[in-house]
Amino acid sequence: MKTGAEAWLVEHEGELCSFLGEIVRIPTVNPPGDHYTALVERLEAKLRKIGLSTEIFTVPPEVAAKVLPPQQAGLPRHNLVGRWEVGAERTVQFNAHYDVVPAAGRWRHAPFAGERDGDWIFGRGTADMKGALAAAIFAVEALLKTGSVPRVNVELAFVADEEIGGELGTGYLVTRRRRGPDFAVVCEGGAGGKIGIGHNGLVQLEVTVLGKGGHSAYPDGTVNAFERMVALVSRLEPVLKQSLAEPQRRFATPSGEVLEPVVNLGGVFGPGDAAKVNIIPGEASFTIDRRLTPAEQVPAVERELREWIRSAAAKSGVRTRIRTIHATAPCSLSPGAPLPRAFRKAVEGVRGGRARFTVNRGATDMHYYVRKRRIDAVGYGVDGKNIHAVEERIPVKDLVTTARVYARFLYDFAPESGKR
Repeated sequence: MKTGAEAWLVEHEGELCSFLGEIVRIPTVNPPGDHYTALVERLEAKLRKIGLSTEIFTVPPEVAAKVLPPQQAGLPRHNLVGRWEVGAERTVQFNAHYDVVPAAGRWRHAPFAGERDGDWIFGRGTADMKGALAAAIFAVEALLKTGSVPRVNVELAFVADEEIGGELGTGYLVTRRRRGPDFAVVCEGGAGGKIGIGHNGLVQLEVTVLGKGGHSAYPDGTVNAFERMVALVSRLEPVLKQSLAEPQRRFATPSGEVLEPVVNLGGVFGPGDAAKVNIIPGEASFTIDRRLTPAEQVPAVERELREWIRSAAAKSGVRTRIRTIHATAPCSLSPGAPLPRAFRKAVEGVRGGRARFTVNRGATDMHYYVRKRRIDAVGYGVDGKNIHAVEERIPVKDLVTTARVYARFLYDFAPESGKR
């Protein structure tokens, strides 16, 4: 049976879809981090209109310059927090990032039109993750409109830069804000009948192979860095792939799924600055994206990778330079904690059936709450299609259903010190 807030959400489906379309049309593409100010201003206006107090945490330029390359550091990074203070002792924060990946390829629906076509809403960011962001806002609005007061204070945190690691988004909020929430719902990492209680980690490296460039008509005395890079990767690949099969690296989720680590070589590759068809390359680089299960630790995996690269380079007669692009620690929580149990009750109450706990194969911002704040968190969002791909989209029905799950959870959640 629907609560009053859930019935309100069903009645206001059109408004929810229209709002999502509106924020998809603000192309907050990252990198580099375009149009953040425009979107945050629109979101703040919406939060204030429904009755929340707001605060914007803008990253100082000198802090951004330490994290971002120069072409990105000049663009502002804003993090918006809206709060509904009900006088409770505990606070639940919903976290959603507003940056989206670039939209390449041929789309039938324009990627930044936010178009509704039948039962679907298309556009970059609909699934990852402006759909869940909009659902969270409307869930809170539904509670306010129907006089359904939760037993916890409610915060909505809309953050920058998750797509490049979140250090200036959720990472900035949890380290710089004096008082944080007691519980967190990260609006991705689970969907449908699956609730995320953890995620894999990652270590991303850039490996630059050093040679000696020159004119291609006069190769004497040169060292072709591209050729040396090919030799290095040929030695390195089997070592990396073989290590992934080691049993101690596997992790069994509460639902019985077995996660294994994976690696991607050469997501980005290319020459150095002197790139021309008639120049023998003096530098060549490639990236390594290594995904960790919760059974692994970032320092150990990064140390392994660096040792294997150095060993393969020595055997290939190659000089290298290794740079860490980004590292995110994996995390996994107990499904028996009060927050996961309460969220499962909400999912089952709205969707029916039996909900399962899972660990997301990708990385999310959950680790900032779990590892830095030491608080429980779950991951749950809209069940979209073609995330990071052409024709990204979400079903209208699931958008509304997800908002209903959020509203049901907020109204029912009663931590020990909660008071109605």
